[in-house]
Amino acid sequence: MRKTGRRRIDVNLEELDHIIDHGMRTPLSEAEGQKLKTALHAMAERLSWKRSTEKTSAVLEQPAVPPEWRTTGGSPAGHGRHGAAAFTGAHRVSIPHVQLHPGDLCPECGEGKLYRQKEPTTLVRFVGQAPLEATVFEMERLRCNACGQVFTADEPANAGRTSTMRPPWR
Repeated sequence: MRKTGRRRIDVNLEELDHIIDHGMRTPLSEAEGQKLKTALHAMAERLSWKRSTEKTSAVLEQPAVPPEWRTTGGSPAGHGRHGAAAFTGAHRVSIPHVQLHPGDLCPECGEGKLYRQKEPTTLVRFVGQAPLEATVFEMERLRCNACGQVFTADEPANAGRTSTMRPPWR
């Protein structure tokens, strides 16, 4: 583990609230002002530090995996041969979530806030015969920061029917 040059500062929120309340009625004493400055600088320093995370595998000993659970290698099966990014000439349509917006409270747990995910859910639709015309629908995804629930915008009605056929290689 890496040692940081940060010093530990214990912050008593009730005491800081009392100092602020007192400062609204009368001027702050030298000690009260210094305590507020110290707390403010500690919070600003904490926000400016780049946080690093450690991998669980580097910190904890990993249990042995039984041979029958091991995979034979290769990449995991995908959903098709080409991702949505491969269709560079396709029309792109962004679909926002109808009921939810970034910053809303989570409808699942009621405690967390919803944040937009970097990658939307994509749906590629082809029209016609050669040369093909494609449309990539990018449905907004919102994730709750408390419970982790992900909410995806519905497919638009004009996107067409989802095929239920399975490709022969599956």
